[in-house]
Amino acid sequence: MSLIFLPLFFIFFSFSSFVKCDKLILVQSLFRHGDRTPTGTYPTDPYQEDFWPISWGQLTTLGMQQHFEQGIKLRDIYVNQYQLFSAEYKDYNVYVRSTDVNRTLLSAYSQLAGFYANSLSTYPSSNSMWPSHWTPVPVHTVEEETDHLLNSSPKCPRMSQIEEELKFKPRFVTFMQTQKPLLQNIAKNMGLSSNDFSSYSSTSKFYAATRIEKFYNLTLPAWITDNLWEQYCNGKYMSDDYLYGNAGFGEAENVELIMLKGGLLLKTMISNMELVIANRTKTKYFMYSAHDTTINAFLRSLQAKQDILDYKTPDYAAIVLIELWKSDNLETYIKARYIRNVSSAPEPITQFIKGCNGKDSCF
Repeated sequence: MSLIFLPLFFIFFSFSSFVKCDKLILVQSLFRHGDRTPTGTYPTDPYQEDFWPISWGQLTTLGMQQHFEQGIKLRDIYVNQYQLFSAEYKDYNVYVRSTDVNRTLLSAYSQLAGFYANSLSTYPSSNSMWPSHWTPVPVHTVEEETDHLLNSSPKCPRMSQIEEELKFKPRFVTFMQTQKPLLQNIAKNMGLSSNDFSSYSSTSKFYAATRIEKFYNLTLPAWITDNLWEQYCNGKYMSDDYLYGNAGFGEAENVELIMLKGGLLLKTMISNMELVIANRTKTKYFMYSAHDTTINAFLRSLQAKQDILDYKTPDYAAIVLIELWKSDNLETYIKARYIRNVSSAPEPITQFIKGCNGKDSCF
């Protein structure tokens, strides 16, 4: 994979000055799925799979509602405010791609239900059994193991090689040694061997289960204190960011790893812009339904992740928006926005993208 996607992103949009009466000609969104059940848990957790109303890792009704509301929010912006296209569903206006995971597929369908709720002539309204104001919209996917577009950790020997090399860098090894007592304590209380918790990457079930249980205000085991949880999360976020390519522990940013994880999506978005500018597609809205790791990887490819999220991870139903605009003298530029969660309004993030010089538009 070429490592020049990011410079190309800015060379491609290096045009002249901003003028009034500009027109939005394309929007591309990347979003995390909505609220879900834990993807699994540990042996001593009082909340096993039978506690939850649906099985592990599935989108909850709250998650569906989150994305339905996000769809309404985006319709208000791009249909009502900017009039990018009409409220009536046209197959050529929108293209939707999801990872091949139930919760991301259902999140896409839920968001589309909100987005096209005012499309009145595209469903059998005369049939009383048909859900009110629901227009089915196709969502495309590929197998997860071969999804190099939206799965930030597909099968890739070079990616695995770099990640292994990073694990054995001296300062990171020293850091993990300092974390060993914490991880062994967690392993013991979870009913697992301490050998099972030699790294933060091996604690995904503890993290996923506890974070969701805290969100639902469930009573946690006494050993999961606020102090333990804070220590654990701080260490995990630092470890994860480093192993995904961020600078840290005496190592420079690993551009190759960052581009292996997020570069193809960045390149695809640039290609979509080129098609629109050349009038080679009618599509005006590309939607990508994925995961927190996908958003993290994409923001890293823009070198904006730290400024937007610091070491943390995106909330459920978070959305990155990449907009392509055209001025009345036919020059094009981009704007980027971020919606942190269902309760948040879009906020500008263009100024954080490397090469945009702190401005709210990137020419």
